[in-house]
Amino acid sequence: MLRKDIAADLLRRGLPPSEIAQQMHTSTRAVMQYLCLKIGEGDLRRSDVVFSVPQELRKAIEEILEAKPRLSAAAVTRMLDKRGIQANRVDTAVYIAFRRARVVLGDMYELVRNVELRLHSFIKAAFIAEYGEEQWWRGGVPDTIRAECAALMEKDPEPASEPYCYTHLINTREMLDKRWAVLSKYMPETLTQKKKDLMERLLRLNRIRNSVMHPVRDSHLEEDDFEFVRELDRELSDLRAAQSQKNEPVEIAEELANAVEQEGPHELVTALREPVVSREP
Repeated sequence: MLRKDIAADLLRRGLPPSEIAQQMHTSTRAVMQYLCLKIGEGDLRRSDVVFSVPQELRKAIEEILEAKPRLSAAAVTRMLDKRGIQANRVDTAVYIAFRRARVVLGDMYELVRNVELRLHSFIKAAFIAEYGEEQWWRGGVPDTIRAECAALMEKDPEPASEPYCYTHLINTREMLDKRWAVLSKYMPETLTQKKKDLMERLLRLNRIRNSVMHPVRDSHLEEDDFEFVRELDRELSDLRAAQSQKNEPVEIAEELANAVEQEGPHELVTALREPVVSREP
């Protein structure tokens, strides 16, 4: 296994950069370079690095920066030590450097998108398996959703390839609810006994989706919302009807490698007020 893959694997196991460096017997700078390569390949997200820092430490850092937002990572680490909280300066610096709203909101969009695409593709594949290529649309999709999709396609000046492309996340939830007897046959066993829980979680996901897609509404997203979407994405990872699209490689190696040296004020993750461009209506 390549060293960059080892670093990514350790990060997924919950180790922050400083502990990964110890495990790999290398420098934290080298670890950040490995991680940035995996981010460029689309195998990791920058927010994965942020959330590798333990939650208790993140909370303590936020409390300090809320009072003194311009503190350096070294100063924050000293204040943590005075509070009896042991923290590695590198992990503190990485968190401060990459806790910005633009980072987590961008990753939140991708996570929500991945879940929505996975569910969308899974439902179509399951209906085709159940009813066949010719009858899946009428046999599986409820009448009201078919009518809604047909109307949206008719109004679209550049229509998509089929009406099913016009389904939204809330339509996906409705199809799962009304066609559970069919769709559950194609689900992994870990999900088949959790219909009520899944329905409730998709309602919450839809609210989060609306906040991300419509930032002008000034809705607030909290850190636990991000953790919720990350966990849901992991739990639905077995619904692999379609390969999720990866990020295009970007030149962020130097940005990540120098994270321990970056200082200055950044927005709070828990506030997430920074506007983003809406990517769809």
